[in-house]
Amino acid sequence: MSEWHFLTLKEAELEFIDGDRGVNYPKKAELLPKGDCVFLNTGNVRQNSFDFSNLDFITKEKDNLLRNGKLQRDDIVLTTRGTVGNVALYSQVVPFSNIRINSGMVIIRVNKNFWHPYFVYLFFQSHLFKKQISRLISGSAQPQLPISILETVSIPRLTLDEQKEIIFNIKSIDQKIQINNQINQELESMAKTLYDYWFVQFDFPDQNGKPYKSSGGKMVYNPELKREIPEGWGVEKLKDKLSVSRGISYKTENIKDNIGTPMINLASIDINRNYKSTGLKYFNGEYLKEKIVSGGDLLIACTDLTRNADIVGSPIIVPFDEQKYVFSMDLAKIDSKVDFINKYYLYSTLRTEHYHNYIKKWASGTNVLHLNLDGMNWYSISVPPIELQEEYSQIILNFSKKTNKNIQENQELTQLRDWLLPMLMNGQMKVE
Repeated sequence: MSEWHFLTLKEAELEFIDGDRGVNYPKKAELLPKGDCVFLNTGNVRQNSFDFSNLDFITKEKDNLLRNGKLQRDDIVLTTRGTVGNVALYSQVVPFSNIRINSGMVIIRVNKNFWHPYFVYLFFQSHLFKKQISRLISGSAQPQLPISILETVSIPRLTLDEQKEIIFNIKSIDQKIQINNQINQELESMAKTLYDYWFVQFDFPDQNGKPYKSSGGKMVYNPELKREIPEGWGVEKLKDKLSVSRGISYKTENIKDNIGTPMINLASIDINRNYKSTGLKYFNGEYLKEKIVSGGDLLIACTDLTRNADIVGSPIIVPFDEQKYVFSMDLAKIDSKVDFINKYYLYSTLRTEHYHNYIKKWASGTNVLHLNLDGMNWYSISVPPIELQEEYSQIILNFSKKTNKNIQENQELTQLRDWLLPMLMNGQMKVE
C-alpha cells in the first residue's frame, strides 16, 4: 500500500438509494410518536452515529406505499441536505428492524465482495471525504449534495484484507466515541426527565424528601398559566428580568481555519438543539470584551436556516473548559437580572417544547429565519423557590460538565482517528 489508488464512488459501484419523493411521501401530520416503521430525519443522524432520542414513525400502511429508502443491515446513511456529511452505520446493534429515510439523506449500499461496510463508513467520516465535499456542496440557505455530484468523490481502492486491517486499528477509537455519545444522550434524557418530574409534574422533593404533589402538596390555580402550580410559587413574564446582548457581526475575511479566537455561531447548534463543538469558527478581528463568553454562559439562537424553525430561540450552555470564546450575531447572550430566577433553571425552561412552540412564532423570514427578541419578554414562567432552583441547577451543571468532558475527549479521539486513518490507508503506519 505504498501508493494511492483511487476510484470515484460511481466507479466503485457503490449503490446510492434516495428516499421516496413521490406522492406517498409522509406529510407532517402522518408522522407519529410510535408506529411500525421508523422514519428518519436529519436530526437522527449525527457526525458518526444515529441519535434515536427524538424519533418519528409511520404506519405499516404508509410504509408499504413507499418504494425507495428502506434500510438493510450494514447500509450507510449520509445526510445530503441541510447539515451535509453526517453519517451512520445501520449495524446489527441498532435496535430498530424497520427504518426508512427521509428526503434529506441517502443510503449507501456496498458490494461485500469488494468493500467492507465499516471501511466505507470510516471513509465517509474521514477528512479525505470531508475535504472533497466541501468544494461540491451547493446552496447557501439550504446546503445540499445531490447523488450525481456525490458519485464524483474519490475513494482509495484497497483489498478487503487491507480494509479489515484498517478497521481493526480504528474501531476501538470509534467505539469509545460512540460510548461517550451514548452517555451524553443519556445525560440529556435524565436532565429532561428531572425537569419534567420537578417542574411539570411538580413532584420535586418536599421538606420530608417525598414527591410534593403525589404526597398531597397544596396546589393553587394560576390564571396566567391556566393550570395549578404549587402554593407559594410565583409566575413572572421575562420582560425586564433578562439582560440580552447580540454577538459579533463579522465578514468572511475575519474567519480563518483554526486560527484566531473560537467563535460559537449558528453552526454550533445541531438540529436537536444541542451544542455542537465541531461548528466552531475562528474569528480574526477586534471585538469588545462584552462579546467574550466562558463556561456556563447561556446563549440562544437568533437565526435559523431550517425549514421548520427547529433551532431558532434554542438555548445552549457554553462549554466548561479553559477556552475563551466569542459569539456571533446569530446568537444572543442571556443573563438573569433578578436573583429569584436561576440562570440554569431558565436554560432548562427555554429547552421545553412549550417554550419552543411559543418563541418560533416570533421568527420571520423566507430562506433565513430571524428572531424578534421582544418575543421573550412576554413569555411567562413559573418561579419555584430559589433554593429548589439552585438544587436542580447544581444537578444540571454536573451533567453539563460531564457532557463537555466527553465532547472534549471525542474531539481528541476524532483528531487521532483522522490523523491515523490516511496513514493506515497509505501503508505508512501499522498499529499492533
